[in-house]
Amino acid sequence: MGSVSSARSSAPPSGMRLAAMALAAAAATVAIFALCTRFGPLSLDAGSWWGDPVWTLRALRLAAAAAAGAGLAVAGAAIQGLLRNPLGDPFVLGIASGAGVGVRAGLVLGAWAGWIAWRIPVFALVGAVAAAATVYAAARRRGRVDPFSLILAGVIVNIFNGALIMGLYLATDPLRVDEFARWAMGELPEAVDPSLLAVCGGLALAAWISLFRRAGALNALGLGDDVARSLGVPVGALRIEVFLGSALATAAAVALAGPVSFVGLMVPHVCRLVTGPDHRRLLLLSGFGGAVLMMVAETLCRALGPYLGAGRLPVGLLTALLGAPFFIALLRRRFAEEDA
Repeated sequence: MGSVSSARSSAPPSGMRLAAMALAAAAATVAIFALCTRFGPLSLDAGSWWGDPVWTLRALRLAAAAAAGAGLAVAGAAIQGLLRNPLGDPFVLGIASGAGVGVRAGLVLGAWAGWIAWRIPVFALVGAVAAAATVYAAARRRGRVDPFSLILAGVIVNIFNGALIMGLYLATDPLRVDEFARWAMGELPEAVDPSLLAVCGGLALAAWISLFRRAGALNALGLGDDVARSLGVPVGALRIEVFLGSALATAAAVALAGPVSFVGLMVPHVCRLVTGPDHRRLLLLSGFGGAVLMMVAETLCRALGPYLGAGRLPVGLLTALLGAPFFIALLRRRFAEEDA
């Protein structure tokens, strides 16, 4: 009897259950979005939300934060499933910094070549894919990818990308140096370009859907490469697809908010407490969870900044303060499990 109930609990959720979960999560996200628009250094008249330019700017920033958070969280959940490693994250693996190099290179080149804002995600995607390919190639040995080698390669690529970003910093227009520095800390712009938001939001959504379609294969991969192959999963192709989808989601996020750290690490772990190991539910809920985390973090940074004498606090500062101890705790738990 116990085995029957266990099998039922571990069975994949039905389409109706997934739809209900998606609707509930979407409703909660919209409610939090509406609530967050009410908080900030400037008060809003409750009777004139829609016509208030302050509300419009705030809503665009929150929408950008939601798109960036969803992209990073979904990418993190997919990478963790692919590597079977809880330490996987677009920031840790250098994918986010690669996208950052692409964004800054695109802006520097655009200053000379008549830049059009919607092209920023293209440069971000090129940088993210280049970083992901480099990390994957460096960690691959005898046809297999060792998870810890992948993380080590990610650290090295992060250092290299950091040097490139500093080099691009020197090529930046002196009048935009402060803007560059705040972007590097993960700050959303004061006025978000609606066309950039539309393009990046669309790319993040496309990546989310693409990765969700591979959720069943990720579930099989969790049983091991050999078992996944016996179930008909093309493991090599799956790795490439997931890396490309994660790179696309990360590129969209970085183009909007800069290289925000640890969102892709924290959110999937918290969501996994609710969803369990099934990637259908995990990828679904992680997107909404990442959106909520970034919206709340953005609201807190905007509201608290004036009281701290900073005017505006970069949202990446808050996620780094939360994520660094979270990463260390996961690392220590991983070591304890290996020593046991």
